[in-house]
Amino acid sequence: MHNNTWGLADLPPSFKTLGCKWILKRKMKVDGTIDKYKAILVIQGFRQKEGIDFFDTYAPVARISSIILLLDLAAIHNLVFHQMDVKTIFLNGDLDEEIYMKQPEGFVMPGNEHKVYKLKKSLYGLKQAPKQWHQKFDDVVLSNSFALNQANKCVYRKFDTSGKGVMICLYVDDMLIFGTDLDEVYKTKKFLSSSFDMKYMGEAEFNFENCSPVSTPIDPSLKLLPNKRSPVSQLEYSRAIGCLMYAMISTRPDITYAMGRLSRYTSNPSSHHWKDVSRVFKYLKGTMNYGLTYNGYPSVLEGYSDDSWINNLEDHSSTSGWVFLLGGGAISWASKKHTCITNSTMESEFVALSDAGKEAEWLRNLIYEILLWHKLISIISIRCDSAATLAKAYSQVYNGKSKHLGVIHNMIRELIMTGVISVEFVRTQ
Repeated sequence: MHNNTWGLADLPPSFKTLGCKWILKRKMKVDGTIDKYKAILVIQGFRQKEGIDFFDTYAPVARISSIILLLDLAAIHNLVFHQMDVKTIFLNGDLDEEIYMKQPEGFVMPGNEHKVYKLKKSLYGLKQAPKQWHQKFDDVVLSNSFALNQANKCVYRKFDTSGKGVMICLYVDDMLIFGTDLDEVYKTKKFLSSSFDMKYMGEAEFNFENCSPVSTPIDPSLKLLPNKRSPVSQLEYSRAIGCLMYAMISTRPDITYAMGRLSRYTSNPSSHHWKDVSRVFKYLKGTMNYGLTYNGYPSVLEGYSDDSWINNLEDHSSTSGWVFLLGGGAISWASKKHTCITNSTMESEFVALSDAGKEAEWLRNLIYEILLWHKLISIISIRCDSAATLAKAYSQVYNGKSKHLGVIHNMIRELIMTGVISVEFVRTQ
């Protein structure tokens, strides 16, 4: 209420009210005891009508690879960085539409029971709440002379002619602030705190503290098959996969392949799938001290791509992967199942190379928008272990056996000809 989210009003003719509900939660400490009780008021946004109660709902989210790239640049350029978290983000956005809500239980105004609340700002549950929050943050930050990164609209920068400045990376309600010195960071934190309330977040666990570590996240000879019976703890399996995937995309590229395989069975897991998920937790237990290190050298962006041909016995699909390095550590990586069936290892490696090429172009555009990078970005070298793929990438000859790869071939050729990437051979060992 101190946020001036709503105001008491009479319901105009032809308008309908939306209901609301209190969601009660207990926030737990790491030791399992109760930290505090929380109550969140959620409006029944599922009753909204598109074109009347809401229009656009899109809100961008920063890619994890963007965050890692900025951390890497912080190591290269000796930047200072701090983290901040915004409290109750969806209550900050200003509403463009006229929306009325029933008075919530426990907050019915005596003598005005027939009246409703007219929303002035967004509320949890509204379709447009994420968009309105991001628009509010945009307005506040851009009005303070920050510029938007066109490759990632959650990254903002402000530098003066001397090179001093600051960058902000927004990830939903979390943000990282990078500055050329501590004073720039403090000034930005003070500016943001004057516009938004801030807080810090907690942790979660899966009771694997006392498990026995293993040396690899997945058995290389493992043959995963669909579950033909009833699912085993499906919701808990989904939660475990989600937490592991967050670790994977943030700091643990070494479990990427394992998570790509295990996440395919989220809808109907078996006890065998649970056993393999437990193995990933055990691997992380034994490698808790592993991490990504960015020492700032070499400050050259380079990539690697590889493929595992027909490793899925269900539909004979392949799995490809790539990783990009900068400043001594990995900044972007992925392991993905192919959406098409390939006829040979060369074709499969070629599909993997095309995915890596698209990522290389995006990373290049992102870096160009960051003014700390004073020199031109050199051609991004992508290394693969297939001589046939290398020859195909530089060939301009089409034949009947590979004409179905024409679009991919043209894209890779264009990236090579425009100086975005080069393809080099590297031995598998």
